[in-house]
Amino acid sequence: MFSKVGMGRDLSVGVAFALGVGALGWLTTASALTPDSADAAIREFGTLLTVIFGIIAAMWWNQSAKIANRLADEDAPARQPQKDANALNGAAATFTAVALCCSVFAGSPWRSTVSWLSALGVLLLLSMSGGDIRQAIPISLQQRFELREILGLLSLAIVTLAFIGNLIK
Repeated sequence: MFSKVGMGRDLSVGVAFALGVGALGWLTTASALTPDSADAAIREFGTLLTVIFGIIAAMWWNQSAKIANRLADEDAPARQPQKDANALNGAAATFTAVALCCSVFAGSPWRSTVSWLSALGVLLLLSMSGGDIRQAIPISLQQRFELREILGLLSLAIVTLAFIGNLIK
């Protein structure tokens, strides 16, 4: 059922994504001048990740529901739209769990055990979700965006730019 090439590609996408997030977290703490500023910076980073992954999860839940609603309106069952809806559901569920772990990470002191465990949970979930990410992004981009999705993507860009601007200061 699963090919070794597909599993390897999925794992490499997930690990690359997790390494990118981990590198941004490291950069956030490395650029801080004092331990207190590192704690504040990592909490901001955790909050940013919570917002980003939450918006993406909400967008994928919404798109999955739209596909499922279109399937309910049709007479004959279609395999590909159902597979697309299932892929978006899986990715949305994963990103919802990642957002939850990020919120725990953002709400706890930086050097606490809870913070480290939730950070490891985020990196592990992202590492293992390469298949979800690889499938959901093309499906999502093929969908017609509604106003709520456009506003979500705009807020995602604004939050990310604000964080980058704050990081450069």
